[in-house]
Amino acid sequence: MDHMIKVTPACFSNMVAYLILVWSKAMEYCLLPTIRFLVSVLDGFFIRFLSKPVTLQIEEYHGTSTRNKVYDALDLYLKDKISPSARLLKVAQARKETNFTVQFSNNQEFDDSYEGIQLKWKFVSVSKNFKYNPTSSSSYNSVPEKKQYFELVFDLRHKEKVMNSYLPYVMERFKAMKDEGKVVKLHTLVRLDAFKIRWDAINLEHPATFETVAMDPELKTAVVEDLDRFVKRKEFYQRVGRAWKRGYLLYGPPGTGKSSLIAAMANYLKFDVFDLQLTHLKTDMELRKVLLATTNRSILVIEDIDCSQPAVQDRKQNNYGIKKPEFEGNQLTLSGLLNFTDGLWSSCGEERIIVFTTNHKSKLDSALLRSGRMDMHIHMSFCTYESFKTLACNYLKICGTHPLYEKIETLLQKTKATPAQVAEELMKSEEAEVSLQGLITFLKEKKNNVKDEYEDDDDDDDHKQLTYFI
Repeated sequence: MDHMIKVTPACFSNMVAYLILVWSKAMEYCLLPTIRFLVSVLDGFFIRFLSKPVTLQIEEYHGTSTRNKVYDALDLYLKDKISPSARLLKVAQARKETNFTVQFSNNQEFDDSYEGIQLKWKFVSVSKNFKYNPTSSSSYNSVPEKKQYFELVFDLRHKEKVMNSYLPYVMERFKAMKDEGKVVKLHTLVRLDAFKIRWDAINLEHPATFETVAMDPELKTAVVEDLDRFVKRKEFYQRVGRAWKRGYLLYGPPGTGKSSLIAAMANYLKFDVFDLQLTHLKTDMELRKVLLATTNRSILVIEDIDCSQPAVQDRKQNNYGIKKPEFEGNQLTLSGLLNFTDGLWSSCGEERIIVFTTNHKSKLDSALLRSGRMDMHIHMSFCTYESFKTLACNYLKICGTHPLYEKIETLLQKTKATPAQVAEELMKSEEAEVSLQGLITFLKEKKNNVKDEYEDDDDDDDHKQLTYFI
């Protein structure tokens, strides 16, 4: 009996210790998670019914043709916010690229947080088709239109912080992400209907660089130095009260590398290219809309401006045989273009380059060529010996000298051949000897021609005309 009395307290203490252990484990693995779950449910319940959600909608286009900069920023920023558990992903791969890009699918959602604020994003894409009108001759009546936008949902209490802190943060992150993996884009005009026209973009995959462009080495160096000087002078332009832009006129015969030089400039600066085809536009109002839709750090290109609409080539055209419009802005005029390149509208944007190309400089209105519009006139001449050596290095991998070079140099001094024609001859064989002999034969035949195919009416003593106005 005494023995049982002594044992009972020990058993009791062991039982208490065991129950405490069981209780602690139950709290850790069962009761506490259950309590947390109930609290989260109740918290969500009260937040749902007591909070006031706000929805922001960021559309792809502001108006009919102007791209929304916030949309473009979100298009890149939210790619890092795609959930690893997402069940539907759209994957694409551009030509000449090794990496896959993930594109958003309709109604795809993203979760983000900023300084303790929970943010809910959603991507929406709605396709609409224009009704086809069989009585109309317009080919764009059945072109599909796609409306795309992002929706952001958050609590009304955080509206001020979202607008003043979070969205600027997204824009800064976008700039950093864009600079890290910048892909140069080529923008072209697409007309949706009789009243809607906008820019459409693809990757610029032109391989031209300043190392591969066949032009005079001194002229090439001058262009590169001018570009470097331009991008570093933001404070200078602000101080002197001028729009931060630069104009280049490229003139010379066809096939002298004007388009290749533009691509080399874009690849060097990592600037997007906006290819403005004036024949796509009808009025000055449309011109103003598409020009305002261009972005900063870009190159606006108007190729073969001498072949554009007559009213744009010369202001005198309006006085001869062209009916004045009933309302202002009912036609496309040179004045409308000049107002954007050097008028009040030129200040609507910064760090922009404007490039005009022409085969016949003498056909252009002098107003296009004056200081402040075309700041640097670059004559793209026929192939010189230095340009030939660049082409030979590119095509034949002969970056030094060759026994046939002396004969080719002599022929080039007496023959007007464009870099495109010389390059075509160098492409005909992979054997250097065969290609160079073929080029010599071509240059001899061209030399014996009585008249060249192209008469350069812009020939003057100063082929390397470089005009600096600031």
